[in-house]
Amino acid sequence: MGKFVLAVRTRPVPGSEEDYHEWYDKYHLDEVLAIPDFVTAERFEWWDGDHRAGAGQGDHLALFTVESGDIDVTIETFRKAQKSMKVPPCLDPDSVSLQWWRSLGTHTP
Repeated sequence: MGKFVLAVRTRPVPGSEEDYHEWYDKYHLDEVLAIPDFVTAERFEWWDGDHRAGAGQGDHLALFTVESGDIDVTIETFRKAQKSMKVPPCLDPDSVSLQWWRSLGTHTP
């Protein structure tokens, strides 16, 4: 069983931040976690003091932990599920960026 992370960067449409957070927290996280092998979700917002210049394309990050015996099947299942996922008007579609990461291990002191 391999451990992976799907990192998704996005941003809300200006002026739609409240709707964006509500959609993400109350709908989208559960929608993704319903896909087999997806086990956790965590959200982040770009933080650089009072500056946001370094955020680039998307200033919000969602990390989905995936545990899979066959990541190619899991990714294909995710892609099929994406086709039925609603893109709300509060999400800037040009900001969406997805990256898959494979765990190389965990270290704790």
